[in-house]
Amino acid sequence: MSNIENRNREPSMRSSSVTWEYLPIEIVCEMTTKLGFHATEVMRKHMIRAKTKELLKQFSELSSSRLGLEICALNNIDGQTFDPFGGRRAYTSTLQNLKEAVDMADGLGVKDVFVWEGIRPKIPKSGARKKNDKTLLDTVTRLFREAINYSAPKKIGFITEPHPFTLGMDLDFLIKLCDSLDRNYFGVLYDCCHFGVGKPNDYIEPIRALGKRIKHIHFSDSDQKSSELHFPPGMGRLDLNAIVSAFKEIDYQGTITLDLYGYPMPEEGSKIGILALKDIMLKLGLTNRNRD
Repeated sequence: MSNIENRNREPSMRSSSVTWEYLPIEIVCEMTTKLGFHATEVMRKHMIRAKTKELLKQFSELSSSRLGLEICALNNIDGQTFDPFGGRRAYTSTLQNLKEAVDMADGLGVKDVFVWEGIRPKIPKSGARKKNDKTLLDTVTRLFREAINYSAPKKIGFITEPHPFTLGMDLDFLIKLCDSLDRNYFGVLYDCCHFGVGKPNDYIEPIRALGKRIKHIHFSDSDQKSSELHFPPGMGRLDLNAIVSAFKEIDYQGTITLDLYGYPMPEEGSKIGILALKDIMLKLGLTNRNRD
């Protein structure tokens, strides 16, 4: 059996270039392959030197042909470029950034762009929150609807990753947002660390509440205090078995990545994490195959 045939039968191990945020992307790809991963999400910052569609395509093709490393998604999560609530100019700039991310994903040959849904602006009066929530929801819905109008012809969609400090940690907000958009092109990324910090007393129930809206998992552990510190599985406080059981309950059929963003020993953490990732994928029956 060829290596390609064998890989098609086994789960595809995914890493994320955010784990090595400060290293050049070529070194990240070499490191990722050496550690036994088959694919990686790339953060947009890592692709800053690929200024044309041709260069993006060459990067993706060379990663695959020379290293055997598939580029599987684009991580476009950046609070500095996402501000649809700051007036017309800020909204237009945010939409343009999403369109540019779609163009970059198209050049890379990937179908998923990871985003977030925004930070709640300061409210002048506390009593205005309920009305403000509807305005925020309407704004974010309109933003992604326009972005999807641009991305759908390219068969590219958005997956939002709620953080402890973003609007999507409010499940009511997140569910309404998802249900207002085309599910073929919009969904949720469940990050174990972020939900463990954002909902330290109940990070399991969101899995059941969101159900099929969840399209991707960032798998890690957490100290349940530090928002951007992703521990290797088994090195934090989360009940990872309960998380896996909840995903089994909803018959999860999406994709999953090991995410060690913020961890000070990413190489050693990856050696621990890849074993846990493979075990969990087998339990859930996941392959990590990209959608067409």
